[in-house]
Amino acid sequence: MWSPRHGSVTRTLLLAVTPTLPLAAGCFVDVPPALSGGGSTEGDDPSEGTGTSTTTATTGDVHDDTDESSKGCPTTAPPGKWYLDQDGDDWGVEPAQIACDKPPGTSAERGDCDDHDPERFPGSLEVCDGEDDDCDEIVDEFSPVNHECHGCALAERDGAPYWFCKVDAIDWVAARAACSALGWTVDLLSIHGEADDLWARAQVEALYEGGDPMGTFWIGLRRADPHWTGCEADPTQWEWSDGSPVDYSAWSMGQPDSATCDPMCEPVDALDEACPRENCGQMFYMLGGWNDRACFSPGVGYACRAAPPP
Repeated sequence: MWSPRHGSVTRTLLLAVTPTLPLAAGCFVDVPPALSGGGSTEGDDPSEGTGTSTTTATTGDVHDDTDESSKGCPTTAPPGKWYLDQDGDDWGVEPAQIACDKPPGTSAERGDCDDHDPERFPGSLEVCDGEDDDCDEIVDEFSPVNHECHGCALAERDGAPYWFCKVDAIDWVAARAACSALGWTVDLLSIHGEADDLWARAQVEALYEGGDPMGTFWIGLRRADPHWTGCEADPTQWEWSDGSPVDYSAWSMGQPDSATCDPMCEPVDALDEACPRENCGQMFYMLGGWNDRACFSPGVGYACRAAPPP
């Protein structure tokens, strides 16, 4: 029990220590403080001092470090997003569930391109099956277990997939369509330096195992639309079908020459054999160099390239 005598002692001590004690938001509580290092005063109950100290510590402002988003979870971690994973490959799809613990049949990873096939997910190895196995929106590209597919030699350079395809007879338009069918970022090959040129030629030469010294295959060269009906033999009128800049040139001697062009005839489209224009480009894979040729001419192969990942 607190007595006036206790109050007198305490008030005296309180006045002595008040300058060094922080005030709690302007409030004063007339409770005897615990004395440190001085032992107990006559009549003091040690348990009262302990209880008072505890009460004083817990009556101040308390800061809650718990994030608002984690409230309701047994730990300080916020609730997670969990995506539906029906095929059990640890990759899910939208919509997401918000939960503290992983619900059954879900995954923390999003991006599965086929949630009914456990062999198809980001990072899976691509194989020759006509499917996008690794979920990069490209099919049948090079991987450590996929070096050849449907008559095409597969390769990768600087992160970009390549296809070098041997075909009995295919025109430029059909060759470009075959590239586009592999993925929306795939087009006929564009070349941007001597190293690119030499490397591409070596891939095709290996595919044909030597072959015809005059052998050619289609690349992405085309005469730009404003000059498409003309007969000018001007290399500055050419562009790459994938839209990349023409920053390198390897035309063979005397090329382009528009050799079959009749200025009195205007073609209906690129495959108009009645009015030929050499508006598409080929590469001599053994001799080297580029050549212009009518787009409907039957080539023996073509090369595709996908844009490298960002």
